[in-house]
Amino acid sequence: MRPLADFLARLDRPLLCEDLFDGVPDTVFFVKDAGGRYVAANQVLAERAGLRRKEALIGRTADEVFPGELGRRIAAQDRAILGSARALKGELELHIYADGREGWCLTWKEPLFDRDGEVAGLIGLSRDLRSANAAPDETACLSRALQAVQSRPDVCPTVGALAKLAGLTPFRLDQRLRAMFGISAGQYLTRLRIDRASARLRHGDEPISQIALDSGYGDQTAFARQFRKRVGLSPGAYRRLHARPPPETRP
Repeated sequence: MRPLADFLARLDRPLLCEDLFDGVPDTVFFVKDAGGRYVAANQVLAERAGLRRKEALIGRTADEVFPGELGRRIAAQDRAILGSARALKGELELHIYADGREGWCLTWKEPLFDRDGEVAGLIGLSRDLRSANAAPDETACLSRALQAVQSRPDVCPTVGALAKLAGLTPFRLDQRLRAMFGISAGQYLTRLRIDRASARLRHGDEPISQIALDSGYGDQTAFARQFRKRVGLSPGAYRRLHARPPPETRP
């Protein structure tokens, strides 16, 4: 048995980590099933939903927990991820809570798969964004720009194009992304391209040369060089690592 599987088999309950995140006041953590219902969450999320205990979240969907637009938006986002098996990577969102408080967050969500490779749920977290030097209008414009880029996997924008979408100069865009993500605008776009390419390598069998072109690289060699630099494996080795094992044959 593999080390991780052996370790998990020895635990008295599933390793969902919600207790660990109870002590991180600027981060909400959650796990949801294929219907978008909470199966685990940290106490921070419960308190932001106006609940005393995190157990009150279990079995409910986001639109049952958060009234109004926020709940509808989160539930729609969950359905999109569960339907497409596509991860959400550091999306900049404005959360408006039931008590009137609001705040900007960076949200990550990853689909979870069962042993047959089907989507069984999702896991995610949202981290509060503390950036006092940013004007609210500027942050809102940047959020819309990043969401537009995230929603168009067929488009590989340049730094200039992203800055124009956000209504910022390239220099200001670079400053804002460094403050939020700790990386430059160029690094952010490179990460976006590699994330998209990785998902296609994991879940499809299309030619690597086509993925390279769609990811904005002039040829497969340039793509492979950048991919190996960021991931530590060639695209082909990465695809083989994540290939599903063939089904067992029985006599």
